[in-house]
Amino acid sequence: MRRKIALILAVIFIGVSLSACSSKKEAVSGDVVAVVNGEKITNAEYQQIFNQVKEQIESSPTYTKDIWDKDYQGKKFLDLVKENVLDSLVAQKLLLQEAKKKNITVTDKEVEEEYNKEKQFNSKVTKEQIKDYLIIDKLFAEYTKDVKVTEEELKKYYDEHKESFEIAKARHILVADEKTAEDIYQRLMKGEDFAALAKEYSIDTATKDNGGELGEFPRGVMTPEFEDVAFSLKPGEISKPVKTQYGYHIIQLESITLKPFDEVKATIESYLLHDKKNEVIKEKYDELVKASKIEKFPQNIKVKVS
Repeated sequence: MRRKIALILAVIFIGVSLSACSSKKEAVSGDVVAVVNGEKITNAEYQQIFNQVKEQIESSPTYTKDIWDKDYQGKKFLDLVKENVLDSLVAQKLLLQEAKKKNITVTDKEVEEEYNKEKQFNSKVTKEQIKDYLIIDKLFAEYTKDVKVTEEELKKYYDEHKESFEIAKARHILVADEKTAEDIYQRLMKGEDFAALAKEYSIDTATKDNGGELGEFPRGVMTPEFEDVAFSLKPGEISKPVKTQYGYHIIQLESITLKPFDEVKATIESYLLHDKKNEVIKEKYDELVKASKIEKFPQNIKVKVS
C-alpha cells in the first residue's frame, strides 16, 4: 500500500526516538506487542501489517528465501523488519490519537474512493486501514499547511547545485573487449573519424548506424562509470576506454548545457517543500513521543517467514 510504505519509511527517520521512550513496563498479556498511552497493539494487528510487508519483500525480483537470515545494518534482516513494523504501528497509533484530539475525520466517500484505488495494488487492504492512513495524511497536512519555500531559497539551491541541472550531449563506441577499445582509441587519437569507427565497430545496435549518437541526457540516467567520465570531458574531447557492465565505451562529449532556472524552478520547489514538510512532521512527532507513554514488547511478536 502506498500510504503504508510511506509511513514505514517515515518511521525509519523518526523511529530512533522510540528506542528511548519506554517507561517502566507493566505486566501485560503475551498477545500484546506494544502499549501506546494505554492503547494496546495486539499480535493480530501486528501480524496483519507484517504479512503485507513480507508480501512486498517477497514480490521483489531479487528475493531469495535466505534474505531473512542475512546481516543488514548490523542486524539479521528479519529482526530489522520486525522492529520497523513495530515502530510503524506505534507511530500510527500515536498519530491517530493526536488526530482524534484535533477532531480530524474522513468521509465514507473519501475512504471508498481511496480504497478502490489501493485494492488494485494490494488486494488485502482493508477500508479501516485506508481510513487510518487518510486521517494521518490530513494530520500531516495540518502540521505543514504554513510551510513555504521562498524565491531566495529556490535561487540559492539552483546556484549551489548547478551540476544537477547540466545536460550532456555525447556519442560513444561500445565494444566487448578492452584490446579492441584501446585499438579504436589509438586510431581516434591519430585523427580517424569517430562516426565511421562507431558504424564499423560499435556493438550498440541502437546508436551505431547514427555514428554512436546518444543525444542529450541529464545526470542520473547513464551508468555511474559512464556518467562520471562523460560529464568530466570538455566539448570535443574523447575519453579513454571506460568499462561498464555493458562493455568498453569510448565517449566523445559534444556539449554540456545548463537548464535555465525558470525551467527547473518547479522541480526545485517540490523537492525543497517536501524536505521542509518532513522536517516539520519529524519535529511534531518527536514532541508526541516525548509527551507519551510508550511500551514495546518485541519478545511477544510471533511471526513466521518460511
